[in-house]
Amino acid sequence: MPMFLRRCAFACFWLVVSLFVLNHPENAAHAARAIVAGLALLADGLSRFVSAF
Repeated sequence: MPMFLRRCAFACFWLVVSLFVLNHPENAAHAARAIVAGLALLADGLSRFVSAF
């Protein structure tokens, strides 16, 4: 049963994401750009932290 719920949640997540992208492509592009920029900042900070030691 838990695996079934996990698969349903996974399918619902991608359904919601795809509907958001289809209905609001400009907002989705801004959100994707913000996520990528945040991940880049996180990677840069982690590399600076690791290189300091």
